[in-house]
Amino acid sequence: MILLIMHGSGTMTKTLINLKHKPYGGAWSIHDKETVNFVGLHTDAFTPVNVTNFLQDYSTWMQQGHKIEGIDAYKHLAFANGTTEVFDKFYMQHLDRRLRLWKGEYFYHQIVARENFYNRFSWVTDDIHVGDVVVVSLPFSDTGAIPENFDAIMQKCCEKNVPVLLDMAYLNISKPIEVNLDYECIQVITTSLSKVFPVETYRIGIRMMKNYLDDTLQAYVDQENPYVNKLSVHIGHELIKKYKNDYIVNKYSKAQQKLCGELEVSPSDCVIFGIDHLNKFTEYNRGGDSSNRLCFSRIWDGKNETI
Repeated sequence: MILLIMHGSGTMTKTLINLKHKPYGGAWSIHDKETVNFVGLHTDAFTPVNVTNFLQDYSTWMQQGHKIEGIDAYKHLAFANGTTEVFDKFYMQHLDRRLRLWKGEYFYHQIVARENFYNRFSWVTDDIHVGDVVVVSLPFSDTGAIPENFDAIMQKCCEKNVPVLLDMAYLNISKPIEVNLDYECIQVITTSLSKVFPVETYRIGIRMMKNYLDDTLQAYVDQENPYVNKLSVHIGHELIKKYKNDYIVNKYSKAQQKLCGELEVSPSDCVIFGIDHLNKFTEYNRGGDSSNRLCFSRIWDGKNETI
């Protein structure tokens, strides 16, 4: 493989050759016997896993029970350190565009809007324009439902050749959804296990794309010995083999209904949320115009010591 190298003049030439197969090529850690044994003592609890198998199994697992039209086209899979790494790679590609977000979107995207897009940002409250880029959570971060006017916005994005990333981190805490993703504008789908299981710090995510992208994220997976966190891959694989993707929804739906009734809020399609349409809990407003989102997770697992 020939890699591109940037010169001081700003020109790009194909001069840097991949030498990893050579005796002195690449840059690697020394597999020193003593340190290898030390690491082994702490990792013997898991068997090295096949990253490609995990990605294929995860892609299948996440879809079960949902009706997601068009998702079969996203066949190019890469492991990621949670959805966050996928976001960053996507943003790096499109920093010259104007970012468009729905009000109430996941805070990470709002931070990126503030810190990286500056005055090239607008809420999805007016028309989509050439030169925009759209990032949206589905199920939506503020409500756990399909984003408002989702299909109309996707149609506009197709018309204006606007790239879209779908953040589906809440898919497997959601009741079955029916959605059409068969839009040419949607370039990237990502999700992770961070909201489904207590593995936030293990960073177990996936990127799905229709078209192959030879970027730094894909390069981690394409190596003969994939350069990813295999302990996290192992944990993720074991979780999806043991638990169905609706495990959390089925286990906590009655608790959600009960608590929502007590608080006089509406159950979200995402089982960890209640949606306040009566403005009783205004401190939980996340920027949306019509509701406040309450999360019940720390009530149920006892992490909230004030309850």
